[in-house]
Amino acid sequence: TRGLKIGHVGAFGTPGRYQLMDTPGVLHRADDERNAMEGLTLAAVELLPSAVVFVMDLSGTCGAQSAGRLQLQVREQIRAAFPDRPWLDVRSKADLPLGEGLQPADVPPGTLHVSVHNGRGIDELCAQISLLVAQVDRLVDAPVREDGFVSPGDR
Repeated sequence: TRGLKIGHVGAFGTPGRYQLMDTPGVLHRADDERNAMEGLTLAAVELLPSAVVFVMDLSGTCGAQSAGRLQLQVREQIRAAFPDRPWLDVRSKADLPLGEGLQPADVPPGTLHVSVHNGRGIDELCAQISLLVAQVDRLVDAPVREDGFVSPGDR
């Protein structure tokens, strides 16, 4: 993803319409070196009542800046910054082996393995997103803090 993509969908088996935002990946670098799109991605997670579907390509086919080990480090940083945010880890291209230097134990526990090439995990992904939608609904109903934002921990 090179730009921000926003759309609306009917909610995976629940009533209502929901907004989806596909954001560019956040690269492994210092905060002050991040570009505007990376900043927007992180701001959306921080400020919007939302869930995170963290998609990782751990196949080693993304180039050096997005190497699997670096993606896992970025995942850990973002997860640590937003520990109460509804979260789903997804490993894309699961039809391919893990990239060089990665072992199955390196993949975060509970990660959903998905492949659009052979359809693996797609139905489970939809089911897991339904569960996230319910968690986000609770965020929307959460009390608003004095600064005007909703905190996932305020559910």
